[in-house]
Amino acid sequence: MEKCKYILFDLDGTITESHPGITRSVKYALEKHGFEAPDLDALKVFVGPPLGEMFSEIYGVSKEKATEMVATYRERYTTIGKYECNVYDGVCEMLTALRKMGKILCVATSKPESSAHDVLEHFDLLKYFDFIGGDTDKHERKNKTAVINYVMEKMGIEDKNDVIMVGDTHYDVLGAAESGIKCIGVLYGYGDREKLEEAGAYRLAEKPSDITEMFCDEKDILL
Repeated sequence: MEKCKYILFDLDGTITESHPGITRSVKYALEKHGFEAPDLDALKVFVGPPLGEMFSEIYGVSKEKATEMVATYRERYTTIGKYECNVYDGVCEMLTALRKMGKILCVATSKPESSAHDVLEHFDLLKYFDFIGGDTDKHERKNKTAVINYVMEKMGIEDKNDVIMVGDTHYDVLGAAESGIKCIGVLYGYGDREKLEEAGAYRLAEKPSDITEMFCDEKDILL
């Protein structure tokens, strides 16, 4: 196979440790819609996956109600929650190294594209990425597959052997598979090793530097 040129990164749980802002905003939405919210640790399952799917799956609400709850969540998240996070140790070094190797880096996140841009700008991370792809403010890209396809289309990627996804949950792995590409699963985020393996993660990374090492060999990861 050809060397992998494009690397698509999830944001929450892969670049940023973002659970404080997300869980607090989920709690806000649940309470606004009359649900009793569990403690914040229990709400970490909402980090990474499409929120509408999670509201429907966990609370049994209709797609229409889930969409309303996502809008309520964003009332808090877009003003406060998106900045309640930190960049994982080693991420900047990893991104710098990959750029020096000539890799083209993009973000493919289920959070709104505008919020992703604001977070990356806040932490001075925009300089590493050629494109930031996410959901629309109207929640029109409803799953990770739609986001990945959008990013590949915008970047003009035709050879799917030339691109790989990096994410922390099985949603990233499954979304990548549905888009016809492989996915590296990271274990320092919010995902679960067993679920990542069951979903078919191509490789697993314990820490950001592991991702760098996967691309260091001249023969590259996909050979």
